[in-house]
Amino acid sequence: MSLRTSIDPQPRAADGQKNRSHRTSQAARGRPARGLGHTRDHLSLRASLPALLAALALAGCFADLGPGDGPAPGQTGGADSTTTTGGEVTTGAAAVCGDGLVQPGEQCDAGPLNGDWATCKTDCTVAACGDGFRAPTEACDGGDDCLPDCTPVRCGDGLVNRDDEQCDDGDLDDTDACTRTCRETGCGDGLLQDGEECDHGPHNADTAACTTACTLAACGDGVVGPGEACEPTNPDPPCDATCALASCVANTDPEPGEECQVADEHCTDRCLLNVCGDGVPALTEMCDDGNLVSGDGCSPDCQLEMCGDGVLVAGEACDDGNDVAGDGCSPTCERDAYFVFVTAETFSGALGTVAVADAHCQDAAEDAGLPGTYRAWLTFPGDPPAAGFVRHDAPYVLPGSLAVVADGWLDLVDGALDHAIDHTAAGLELAGGLACSEPADLAWTHTRATGSPFPGDPCSGWLLGSGTAVAGLVHATNLGWTEGCPAVDCSQKLHLYCFEQ
Repeated sequence: MSLRTSIDPQPRAADGQKNRSHRTSQAARGRPARGLGHTRDHLSLRASLPALLAALALAGCFADLGPGDGPAPGQTGGADSTTTTGGEVTTGAAAVCGDGLVQPGEQCDAGPLNGDWATCKTDCTVAACGDGFRAPTEACDGGDDCLPDCTPVRCGDGLVNRDDEQCDDGDLDDTDACTRTCRETGCGDGLLQDGEECDHGPHNADTAACTTACTLAACGDGVVGPGEACEPTNPDPPCDATCALASCVANTDPEPGEECQVADEHCTDRCLLNVCGDGVPALTEMCDDGNLVSGDGCSPDCQLEMCGDGVLVAGEACDDGNDVAGDGCSPTCERDAYFVFVTAETFSGALGTVAVADAHCQDAAEDAGLPGTYRAWLTFPGDPPAAGFVRHDAPYVLPGSLAVVADGWLDLVDGALDHAIDHTAAGLELAGGLACSEPADLAWTHTRATGSPFPGDPCSGWLLGSGTAVAGLVHATNLGWTEGCPAVDCSQKLHLYCFEQ
């Protein structure tokens, strides 16, 4: 019997998957946290929960959190079995925060999902913006980079609060005085506006395809631009009306200033060697728009830019070289999923610093060819995942199988996974079971399912291979995935969970 089964009135689907109809009904109601709004038909079950938990603990029925280990660390158990209910009135012993029952004096109670970084905090009060803890729905909470509504400072927030902002009018209108990039409107802002022939932003130059006046370079403008050998307005050297040296066609041998003869291979009609960016397409060039700017349809190496070509250019969030949806990069080159995996390599509890632990994940991802930046799901002093991880709305998926682990951050920290995190960065599935006694089945975490920290100093701050720390069960999908084994010897070598940021 699992803890999830004993506290959740909804049935579990086969193969370790969360019941989809339950998930759908939760989404329709805005996915409230457990204990914040239970319906009447759950009251009788909730009233009997303390006695049930106590009985289960005595019976050793928490095997899927770690056989023989009892309730996970920080989990409330052993509530007064004399507590009874009648209708909607709870009588008997005083309310116990963490028992899963919302009682007088409590704003909420999510049981084992209470936590300072959770929707329902450790003291059974509802998380609020400004309390100093980053709740699941908050992008930030406090600090110079956080607004009073717990959203990060950003271009478009209506405040000039970043060094790279010249203005911020809070809208996306590029035709007013302030652009969507928070730069003042004008030539050089990188946006094509009325009266401009071009605008390549910082790439504008008098000798470039787009001049500092936001006009297209042209033969006769007095400036030798891309693909031009000279300007007719300059008498020395003699120059014809096509911006070619006067000697270009008439002679048979290159004259000073000529790089080749027109009849030569890869030579332009201005007696210049063809190069990408000169505005003259050559046999090896798919395009040549006269500049070396990316994101305008023609790459700096004169190849056509298109989503799905495997080349990441400006305007694309990703480009994995295919048009498969759900693999991390959509057919329109937008991120549609983020990767999570378990390391194939194992480590003792002497992991060192945050940077070193994260580097283990990053190295594994890069070796497997996965995109992005990765962090280890570990609690370091003052830095649990709930505090520092990037929170995605898109699904977290496994490499290789692309199985969905969670539909996004809120789903990740609700106490149950859609699929165990049992695949490596290379997409290989780890074999094993649900035994706290088997190091191969475990991953270091010292982190609760909400992303909050467990108390204590794991492995002396992850510096020593002595002491103990909390570990998760790699093949679990309930709370046990991260908090299944409460006291694992730090000398043992376990896996790490890695999340793309």
